[in-house]
Amino acid sequence: MITPEMRAEMRRLVIREGWKIETVARRFGVHHSVVRRAVASDREGGGGAPPAASAVEPFKAYIVERLTDYPSLTATRLLLELRERGYAHSVTILRRYVAKVRAPRSKKAYLRVETEPGEVAQVDWGSFGHLRIGNTQRPLSAFAIVLKWSRVLYVDFSLDQRMDTFLRMHARAFAFLGGIPKKVIYDNLKSVVLHHVGTTVQFNPAFLAFAGHMLFEPVAAPVRYPQAKGNVENAIKYIRTSFFYGRSFQGIEDVRAQAAQWLREVANARIHATTRERPADRHLIEKTRLRALPEHPFDTDLVVPMIVSKEARVHLDTNSYSVPHSFDGRSVVGQTVHLRADDHTVRVLLDRIVIAEHARCWDRHRAIELPAHIDALLERRPSARGPRRRDRLATLSPGAAMYLKEIARRRIHLESEVRKLLRLLDLYGEAEVERGMVAALTQRTFGARYVRALIDQARFAAGVAEPLDPVVTGNAAADNAHVTPQDLEKYDALY
Repeated sequence: MITPEMRAEMRRLVIREGWKIETVARRFGVHHSVVRRAVASDREGGGGAPPAASAVEPFKAYIVERLTDYPSLTATRLLLELRERGYAHSVTILRRYVAKVRAPRSKKAYLRVETEPGEVAQVDWGSFGHLRIGNTQRPLSAFAIVLKWSRVLYVDFSLDQRMDTFLRMHARAFAFLGGIPKKVIYDNLKSVVLHHVGTTVQFNPAFLAFAGHMLFEPVAAPVRYPQAKGNVENAIKYIRTSFFYGRSFQGIEDVRAQAAQWLREVANARIHATTRERPADRHLIEKTRLRALPEHPFDTDLVVPMIVSKEARVHLDTNSYSVPHSFDGRSVVGQTVHLRADDHTVRVLLDRIVIAEHARCWDRHRAIELPAHIDALLERRPSARGPRRRDRLATLSPGAAMYLKEIARRRIHLESEVRKLLRLLDLYGEAEVERGMVAALTQRTFGARYVRALIDQARFAAGVAEPLDPVVTGNAAADNAHVTPQDLEKYDALY
């Protein structure tokens, strides 16, 4: 809206001071045509409404009647009706008149409710697109919690919103906050609320068990009333704009590390717009009013009973994990075991004894195995060593499997190539060999020497040196032994 004062100043700057119209437009943040009209109307001695506004005059009675009967009728809908009655002007003019006629919409007034320190926190999930893990696009979610009095914020990221993940996020958040508030307000998440009818709420029993252990009261916000947890709603928007947009991440751990730094240096160190204090400073006071963490932590692991398959594997989230085919003198195949998983580790328990432990894989359709498990199986079937070696390469990725098929179609000794590629796995690791095989497939150059050349080219471009070839003794048992590298700093600590 151009006020008379703004119009007068535009006229003075253009006519008296000799400023260019474009310069004046930039100063006032308007289009140059607005400045031209203001200057022209002043030069002509009057600044009344533009002549085009009179185009609505013949239709004013009809517009008023329609808006009286149907107050929510839009200007676009009225335009269609007026076209049939001879209106030939733009919708902009019509909108101006409709805005004058239509009764102003009432806006809700909200009462700011301040709480005592340690009284209330608010929790919510936010969706942040997808994160690539291996060959899979995983949905990325942010768990946010805000202490209402201090406005201190905690955020963590995950690749799912399962119940075990939800509870694990709470445990980390309470540890970060240094205690537990009396009440925590939630939206109607299925992890928290099963049914919500009026003021009657049926909470998820699994979540109530966690709340009972942590001794806080869960509160379900009214349906379709996000203002009940406005602090965390605003925090999710703040996380998007201040932290997430414009950043790149190498994986879920990188997301968490950058988020932790942002919380420490930006989010909780800024002057909050409402309290006019730093959340970190107010948190020092509020922390003393929080309930202490329980002596025994709540078990937030995912626990799933399952039967070991005939391949001596258990399955989680489309991935398979190897287990020893026998334990304590009896076969494990067909036995019921318990799989326990958190963000980083998958453990398999038989009769409460851990018989296998793996790093959790967040890719999909991967076979995760320990060499000791496979070697034990191969001792029973030595003839399976050849297929097993090829399977290890083929399971790297669909591109790697296609590369092996192309090798088999050519006049190349397959077993020899598999041996060479397996040696490259020991040298470079699975990720680099898989990329080299896919690059060779793309360039239609087949052979382990080409794969190695492509890997070395990529390393050279990244400024990484070539690895040293392993020492071969000629002793098959020694050469095929799998040795886990150790951190040499452990030995330095002995001195």
